[in-house]
Amino acid sequence: MNAIVVATSLLCASLAATPALAAQTSPLINTAAGGAPAGQRQVITSSEQLPRRVVRLDKLPSQYLEAPRAEVLALADALEKNLRDDLAKFDIQDAATMRSYIGSLLTLAQFKGDWAAVPGLVAQLKALQDKPGPRATTGTLATIVAEQQTGKRDAAWVQDEVRKRYSAMNWADVADGVKSFKGQMELLNPALVKGSFEQQVDVIARNMQMSVPEAIVGTIVGARLQNELVVPLKAAVVNGLQAVIDTREKAGNATKRDIWTPRLFTIAPNARASEVGIGIWDSGVDLALFKPTAGRGIAFDREARPSKDLLRPLGESQANWPQLKKLVKGSMDLQAAQDTEDARLLKQAVATLKPEHVKQFQEELGLAGLYTHGTHVAGIAVEGNPFARVFAATMLWEHRSEPVKPTEELSRRTAEAYRQIVQSFKDQKLRVVNMSWRYGASAYEGMLAWHNVGANPEERKQRARQLFAIERDALRQAMASAPEILFVAGSGNEDNSADFEEYIPAGFTLPNLLTVGAVDKAGEETSFSTFGKTVVLHANGFEVESFLPGGDRVKFSGTSMASPQVANLAAKLFALKPELTVAQVREAILKGAERQGRVNLIHPRKSAELLGLRL
Repeated sequence: MNAIVVATSLLCASLAATPALAAQTSPLINTAAGGAPAGQRQVITSSEQLPRRVVRLDKLPSQYLEAPRAEVLALADALEKNLRDDLAKFDIQDAATMRSYIGSLLTLAQFKGDWAAVPGLVAQLKALQDKPGPRATTGTLATIVAEQQTGKRDAAWVQDEVRKRYSAMNWADVADGVKSFKGQMELLNPALVKGSFEQQVDVIARNMQMSVPEAIVGTIVGARLQNELVVPLKAAVVNGLQAVIDTREKAGNATKRDIWTPRLFTIAPNARASEVGIGIWDSGVDLALFKPTAGRGIAFDREARPSKDLLRPLGESQANWPQLKKLVKGSMDLQAAQDTEDARLLKQAVATLKPEHVKQFQEELGLAGLYTHGTHVAGIAVEGNPFARVFAATMLWEHRSEPVKPTEELSRRTAEAYRQIVQSFKDQKLRVVNMSWRYGASAYEGMLAWHNVGANPEERKQRARQLFAIERDALRQAMASAPEILFVAGSGNEDNSADFEEYIPAGFTLPNLLTVGAVDKAGEETSFSTFGKTVVLHANGFEVESFLPGGDRVKFSGTSMASPQVANLAAKLFALKPELTVAQVREAILKGAERQGRVNLIHPRKSAELLGLRL
C-alpha cells in the first residue's frame, strides 16, 4: 500500500535501504568481514552475502544536519571509498542492489559538487532500469541541478528545464511516475527531516552508543543534499511538473487503454454456486462490511500472543480517525496529482509540522495504514462474488518507531502463531488465503541494531538469520501442510528481487502458492513492483478502489492490491465449481494468463473458460 513519503527518503532512499555498503577499513569504519581473494570478484546472489559495516559518529545524526560541511564531507569520502571498493570486489547479480550502489555514488557526487561525474552515473543508473518509465525519468532532476550549478542559473531556468525535459518523454510510460514525484516534492519540509532525525535516527545512535549502521551516513548526506539543493528549488520543480501534467491531460494524453476491466467477471447472486471461504491474513479486517465465515477469525498481538481484536484498535487515535482518514485519502490523491480538499489538507499538515511533532504524526499515519490495509485487501478479494465468506487472520504488527526487541522466544511464539493460523484455515475449510505482506532477515537486523543487540554487524546478521529461519521454516511447513488451500502472496513494493532479498512468503516455491506482482490497468508493470523467479503472475495493483473500515471507499496502490485480485479469481472458480482442486485452479489461472516480457497478466475470463465455466 502507498504510504506518505518521508522527506528524508527522496534523495537517500537507496542508501538507507541498503543492508551494507562498505568494504575496506577506514578511521571511521569497523571491518566485520573480509574481501574476496586478490584478482577474483566474489559473486553475490543474495543480500545476505553482502558485508555489514558500522560507523563511529562524533555527534548525533541530527547535529550533522547543521554541522560544518567539512565534517559531513569526511563521512561522505569514507563512504564513497567503501562503495567503490565493494564494486571492485563483488560481482553483484542483482540490478536493484546495483542501482542502490550507483544511486548512492550519485548522491555523494552531488553533495561534493562533483558535477562532472553526474552524467556518467545517471547513464549507469538508466542502464540498470528495465522498466520504461523509471528508465526515462531516472536522473533527470540530478542532471538539471548539475547544469544549474555549473551554469549558475536561477530557479526560473530550472522550472523551464523540468517542463521541457519531462514533456519530451513518452507520457504513457512516465505519467504515473511524474505525478507521484510531484506529490513527493510537494511534501518536502526541512522540519520533517529534522524531526525524523531527532526523534528516530538519533535514538538509534544513542542506543548503539554512536556506532551506527553505515546506511545512516547515507541518510545524513542525502538529507543535507536535499535541504541545501532541492528544497530551494521545490516551487520551481513542482510548477514545472504541474505544467507538464496540465498540458498532457488537456491534450488527452492522460488515459491509458484499459485492458484489465474487460477481463473481469462477476457472479450473479442467483448463480448456481457455493459459498467459498477466503482467508485475509493481514493487519485486521472490518468484518461488519463482509459476510464472515462461522469462525470469523483469529488474531495475534505484536508479541505474537492471542488477541481478540480482529480489527486493529485505534486506541487514543480513535478521536483523530476522521482527520487521519482524510490524510490517507489525501496521500493517494497527491500521488495521482489530484488537487482535492484532502490533498490540500495533507500538504498543509506537512508544511506546518514542527520537528517535535514528527514522530507522533508519522506513527499515527503508520497506525492508520495498518488499520485500513486488511479491510481494503478484503474488499478486493470478494468484489463481484456474493458467495464469498471472509475469515480474518489478524497480525497486530507494530506501528511505532520503536520496534519490538527480537528474541528466540518471540520468534518461536511467532512460529507457533503461524501454525495456529493455518490450522484455523483448515478448520474453517477455507479454499483461498491472501497474504499481502512479506519480510526478510534484514528486517530483524534493523530491529536488533535499534536495540543494540550483538557485538558487531556480523553477529547481528547471524542472529537475525537464526531468528528469521525459525519463522520462515514454520511458515513454509504450515502452508505446505494445507495442500487443499491455495495461498496467494504479494511480491513486494521495492522494485527489487524477491529471490535476492529472500522474502517470505513471496520467495517460497510451493505447489499451493502463487506470488503476484503489480501492473496498472493497461497491463504495464508498475514502477514499484518486486520481481523474481517466484513471481509467476501479475494483476492490477495501481489505484485500486476498495473499502476502508466503516465503509468509505478509496484507491490504494501496491502488490498488496494485486495479490487479492488473484485470490478473487481463485475464489470465484472454487465457488462456481467446488469440486476443483488447488492444482486445477492454479493451472487454470496460470494457463489463462498472457505473458508480455516479464509480466504474466491474469485473464479471469479465459481461466474460467479453460475450466468449462459459462459466464
